[in-house]
Amino acid sequence: MTRISVVPPRPSVLDTLRARGAALVSSTPRQRAELLDGTRWSHRLSWKEEEGIGSYLQYFRLAAGTVLFHEGDSDAFAAIIVAGALEIRKGDSGLHERVVARLGEGKMVGEMSLIDGAARSATATSAEPTTILVLSREDFDLMSEERPDLALKFAMMVAEAIAQLLRQTTGMLVDHLDHDLVRPSPPAQGNGAASPGTVAPPGAADSA
Repeated sequence: MTRISVVPPRPSVLDTLRARGAALVSSTPRQRAELLDGTRWSHRLSWKEEEGIGSYLQYFRLAAGTVLFHEGDSDAFAAIIVAGALEIRKGDSGLHERVVARLGEGKMVGEMSLIDGAARSATATSAEPTTILVLSREDFDLMSEERPDLALKFAMMVAEAIAQLLRQTTGMLVDHLDHDLVRPSPPAQGNGAASPGTVAPPGAADSA
């Protein structure tokens, strides 16, 4: 006898966010377009494009301390902050969470999940009462089928958000490396040889 395994359907983004304490705010596509128009992304979009994208977005309100997603979660949605702020926390090797960023109005979070669907690389928590516009992977795919022109515009917004993140990460890495390079070295061990912590000579990192 053949045994058939049934995989339960994955909860929708709406159900997932409600379970985490987010409140869906009743709104029309035009109202969501107006909210999008009030963010930094309006410079990339015409009003008609904002209205079109608004029909695929959902509007949520988060109380302070609401977890939007946890590191390791596999849900797929991106969020644009309309008002308020989100703290991004990352677990370290000691299993402690550290705040690595605080994002405010107009910033996009979770955008990588629209591209690769991989597990979340960090935790996002509202630092204060916050409102967000959410685009799920399913709605992004639907937009791609129905309005590929809008999907391309939103994909460009995602690319810009990722580029900004890469620049920020690169800057943090350079600062970290600079700090290590100028760390004072311990006293020489009697034979005059420099220890591994010796300060790099001027210009040593200029060829990077």
